[in-house]
Amino acid sequence: MDFFSRLPDDLIRVIKEFVPKKTLVFTNKENYNLYHHLLKKSIKNYENYIRDTIRRDNEYVFDKIVRENYMNWKEIKRYAYKNMVFYNYCYFVINYCIENESENCRNILSNFLAEQGLCKNLHKKNVVKYIKWRN
Repeated sequence: MDFFSRLPDDLIRVIKEFVPKKTLVFTNKENYNLYHHLLKKSIKNYENYIRDTIRRDNEYVFDKIVRENYMNWKEIKRYAYKNMVFYNYCYFVINYCIENESENCRNILSNFLAEQGLCKNLHKKNVVKYIKWRN
């Protein structure tokens, strides 16, 4: 990165024209805000991207993901993961944040649910069914 800081601004603009926008997404916040909509189309398994963001406790990216996908997450009913069935995808994300000790992501989701008015007694509504397969 020190090498790029010594380059003239004109040269950086020329180089930037040849770099794909999908790559520019991860360079800084400004580029992420401009091109983050390209990620959903380009990533084959978007759920893995969400899980990786939670594992890394990347709060800025997770906030964008929550605000864009919340309505879709509410519609996903009976989400199965590791011998557990969650009432919807939001409950899975909350559980996954707890499992991976991602406090920043968990706080972002809790604050967003509070903004939406869905936070009341959330701890009582956590519906998880454990499934054991019998052989």
